[in-house]
Amino acid sequence: MTIGEWLHDAAAKLMVAKTGSERLDAELILGHVLGRDRAWLKAHTTDSLTAAQSDEAHTLLTRRTAREPLVHLTGKREFYGLEFAITPDVLTPRVETEQMVEWAIKDAPQSGRLIDIGTGSGAIAVAIAHHRPDLTITATEVSEPALEVARRNAAAHRTTLTFVESDLWDDVEGQFEVVVTNLPYLRDDARAELMPEVRHEPDVALFGGADGLDLYRRFLRGLPAHLAPRGYLFTECDPWQHADLIAEAAKAGLKPTRQGYFILGFQLLPS
Repeated sequence: MTIGEWLHDAAAKLMVAKTGSERLDAELILGHVLGRDRAWLKAHTTDSLTAAQSDEAHTLLTRRTAREPLVHLTGKREFYGLEFAITPDVLTPRVETEQMVEWAIKDAPQSGRLIDIGTGSGAIAVAIAHHRPDLTITATEVSEPALEVARRNAAAHRTTLTFVESDLWDDVEGQFEVVVTNLPYLRDDARAELMPEVRHEPDVALFGGADGLDLYRRFLRGLPAHLAPRGYLFTECDPWQHADLIAEAAKAGLKPTRQGYFILGFQLLPS
């Protein structure tokens, strides 16, 4: 079977499974097996696959038609221009979160201290560190398997971070000029509404109580002891939760400074 034939057949099977982006998924699966990018595949559609290559690609295709996330098949995801290792132990970084990285890179003071609470794969902290090597960055995570993924990603991009295993602020010391966090914010009853792929994500990284903001409330109660005066906080939640999160942040002395579709920016300003 040629590359072109495999891609055609794979896209047809993915269409039946209603995965969306069928051709793209097919190209990414086969590209992963062959160790080639999509441009190379398009230039070599008449090349033949070996039996071993065809078998491996078919195995991954079967998993994808069962709606297993593509990132769990390839073990990697691009975020803010960098490639990150991803496992089922961590939340898959999403493009919406890149705005948080952008704002932190822009607003963090020179040689300041930044902390990422609940770092998961480390994508946010590592991306910031890659572009702002002057910063002293700490990343926390309650899950030890997730922390290992973050350590791998930091090493892969040659960034220097301090990792702390901690439930929110429990084992964190000191103050920081910038705090970033993408805590779980889905309602506990939202599982039935999720796409099949999202249900493969770890529950600990998804759900945040009856209204989705329980972890943010705990986080905000501990924040004043760790955010420096005039320090910045950047968070993520659903747009319909923004008003409630802004109200909760106000109790910690924070004033909203920026509002994106998912990302909120706050600063600890004098009252």
